[in-house]
Amino acid sequence: MNDLPLMDDVLIPAERQRCLLERVNRDGRVSSVQAATEFGVSEDTIRRDLRELAEAGLVERVHGGALRKSQLPHRFDARLPLRQAEKAQLAAHALSLLREGMVLLLDQSTSNLMLARQLPPALGLTIVTPSPDIAVAALDRGVSDIVLIGGRLDVQSRSATGAGALEQIARVRPDMCFLGACAVDVDAGITAMEHDDACLKRAMVGASASVVALVTADKLDTSASFAVATFASLDHMITEAGIPEAVRQRYDCADVEIHLV
Repeated sequence: MNDLPLMDDVLIPAERQRCLLERVNRDGRVSSVQAATEFGVSEDTIRRDLRELAEAGLVERVHGGALRKSQLPHRFDARLPLRQAEKAQLAAHALSLLREGMVLLLDQSTSNLMLARQLPPALGLTIVTPSPDIAVAALDRGVSDIVLIGGRLDVQSRSATGAGALEQIARVRPDMCFLGACAVDVDAGITAMEHDDACLKRAMVGASASVVALVTADKLDTSASFAVATFASLDHMITEAGIPEAVRQRYDCADVEIHLV
């Protein structure tokens, strides 16, 4: 539905930016070309509006427009209580991708903590992770082969990080990597809010034969400051079945298997 003002309406920049922000927050994105046509102004004007909104920390600028900015808290312990039921459901579905004897690389996300709490010990999996919380959760499930990536322990992510962790990940050849993405967009790809987190996730993607992202619906059509990988780098994305049809179709265009649960 077109809710932007007709081009005959004259808006001052602040009013136009308010409308653009409402569109981004509602739809997850706005196109500079489309907005310029609907407002009856130049694309340069819209790009300037979006740049000012981005500088205010309200949107994330991308090529061709802007995306909703990820609002997730940085700290692991602050993210842990959020959408626990949804994360547990995504993790339960992820179990269907596992095969006996696999080596799994799990990043330091709260979604992967939910996965670790459901791992089937009978499959003889090897779990590699930089997260002590995830390692202990896998151990409590009866998984006996666990490799804890070492390094400087970051207080916000509760994970090993830095050059030492990256070096150890580069020496692993896992069958499958599970990412708990901070933000996902079919064009902007997988992004993270913290530089070190993005570096760690990039290393995991590069080391793994197959990559799976566990993505709650609120992370779709959002972007953060640091690039991890293109959306096409994923082999599977597991997300919620209740996402709007238009959103589902947008992600179906890529060569990524989408699991709706």
